[in-house]
Amino acid sequence: MSERIHYRYRALLGAAALGAGLLTLPAGSAGAAQGATVLPAKKVVTKSDADINAIRTFFFCQTATCKKSLKSNSVLATAALKDIQGEVKQMKSDKVPSAEKAIVAKYQVDAAALIQAFEDYPIQTDAADQSNNIGIIYYQTSNLGSDDYVLGCIRTKSPVSFRVWSVGVVGVAYAMQIDTQAETATAPASTIAAANESLEAEAQSMESDANGPSAAFNKLIVTFAKTQIEDSRDSLQFLAGKTKLVKPATLKALAASLSSQFKAIAALQNKLAK
Repeated sequence: MSERIHYRYRALLGAAALGAGLLTLPAGSAGAAQGATVLPAKKVVTKSDADINAIRTFFFCQTATCKKSLKSNSVLATAALKDIQGEVKQMKSDKVPSAEKAIVAKYQVDAAALIQAFEDYPIQTDAADQSNNIGIIYYQTSNLGSDDYVLGCIRTKSPVSFRVWSVGVVGVAYAMQIDTQAETATAPASTIAAANESLEAEAQSMESDANGPSAAFNKLIVTFAKTQIEDSRDSLQFLAGKTKLVKPATLKALAASLSSQFKAIAALQNKLAK
């Protein structure tokens, strides 16, 4: 397993700068959701961006200033999570217009994953599980930012900006890059297995992100996600010793496909995000 193409697509993401600038959500997404027209679910998502950034400030603190405020940041993050839980509860009880049903449903799924990871993190004792939860918190906060923005655009009948919308899929792609980097030639089988389990979950999330303004980009990420799911499942079988079912040549071909597909995603993302 260590001999296969564990580099897959990680270098491409760094070169394309898809993972840059994700710790703060794009300005204006909350503004769209807070338009003059009242949202169908009472006050739903109007605080999403502030809540998301509070959660990110706590979990992804990078400055000396925020490191001195970990206790207060923890309180703010917990309050933010309760806000999101309240928003989901309201969504389920309110009547949602047909045009908004798909994005509201996606918001609920993304929020559920975020909530679960947030609640599980402090009680996890295994480092791999903690790392997995941190990854989920990272990309699901990105997804909620995108969901909030799209919902606001639908409600206010505003065009969806690819650059702002893509914060969600970019967040997932960045998390996938981190997990792919764990598949080094010297990594133990347990680490590679954990990485592939995370990659499979991330790819499944990426499939649901195909709701952007570019049909071509949506198609690319769905194809890539399906390939990643196949690759991760085959890799896990290979690690489990089921070499009769999965051959090294198959894994090598999937790795090559992932690299090619991701290169196409990076190129189109850079073009559309200008």
